[in-house]
Amino acid sequence: IGVKEDFNRLRLKHHGDHAMMHHILQLECRSKTASKLPETLRCENFSFPSLAVAEMATSDAIARLHTDLIAAGSNVLDMTFGLGIDAFHFASKAAHVTALEYNHDTYTTGKANIQALGIQNLSLIEGDSISWLKDNNRCFDIIFIDPARRDNAGRHFALKDCQPDIIPIMPLLLSRCRRLIVKASPMLDIKKTIEESGVSCDIMTIGTVKECKELVLVIDNHEGYAENQPSRLSTSCLTVGQEPFRFTPEEELQAVPAYALPEKGGFLLEPYPAVMKGGGMKLLSARYDVDRLHPNTNLFTAQSLPTSFPGEYFSILEVLPFDKKTVKRFSANYPHINVAVRNFPLSAPQLAAKLKIREGGNCMAFGTTGPDGQKLLVITSMGLPCGQKN
Repeated sequence: IGVKEDFNRLRLKHHGDHAMMHHILQLECRSKTASKLPETLRCENFSFPSLAVAEMATSDAIARLHTDLIAAGSNVLDMTFGLGIDAFHFASKAAHVTALEYNHDTYTTGKANIQALGIQNLSLIEGDSISWLKDNNRCFDIIFIDPARRDNAGRHFALKDCQPDIIPIMPLLLSRCRRLIVKASPMLDIKKTIEESGVSCDIMTIGTVKECKELVLVIDNHEGYAENQPSRLSTSCLTVGQEPFRFTPEEELQAVPAYALPEKGGFLLEPYPAVMKGGGMKLLSARYDVDRLHPNTNLFTAQSLPTSFPGEYFSILEVLPFDKKTVKRFSANYPHINVAVRNFPLSAPQLAAKLKIREGGNCMAFGTTGPDGQKLLVITSMGLPCGQKN
């Protein structure tokens, strides 16, 4: 069966054939997770309990970042096993990993996968992780928990709406470990999430160059629990395959940013999504000696490329005022161009419609706001020659 086969059509064709339905599920799951689980899927006997579990699984690359948070030889508890990708990676570094899974099918598949992968230091237990922790007076170096954010009612984001709800059991969790790692939705407001948790913690924002995937709270040695004002101790913005951007709230507070209009021949810089989620925009300007376009615009400009800036680079071809004259002439010069907006009154589709262009090609037009509040169109090359007309 090819990668592009219609799996729903195949299910209709083989309805009632349980063996074939299982085979189709495995093919579809492998197809959909091929890019995010390249290491795990080297195991030919690795199997999936359901498509939903496959879709919610951590990628191999991000699981490696989680594993960096545990010391070699640690004793780890994974309270939300799922497909087990985090637990498998933890086992490569930990002395022992204990994992819990409440869904029976997911549990039995997980047991088979542990055997198929040849992992000797991972124990998987079936049952509710909170009840198990209450009934077993065991302590761990690390407790990792990734509360489920999706159920029959839809998607959830707030910690209190996920399963399990960690807020009322925070004292229990912190009494059983030296470090608690909580994986949460990237949609959450960082300040409100820390306040909701009731603890002071380090924050990690983790993603790819195109998307912020998760928000992670790292709580060490019970510090900050039950204090009057839970706080962010430090922030690490991690983008897979890129250098991290780390800072403290004090560094951001003290940073003095510079502001400037982008200029033709210079560069436009856009921080990676995990960096934008983590904040630190003033510090980005000061640390990398780049100019921010506006206090509310997460774009930067420079005449020469800074070293190791945690974001994407665009060569500036021209900078146009967003006015009637520019709008009237724009499509004649750029009939095909990609469009993005940052701190701009129109959405990207609305701007494309107003400019009467079709998206595509090797250039990007950023609708944005400059230092004095002026609305601009910054025309950039995405790395290849741009087809601007003379």
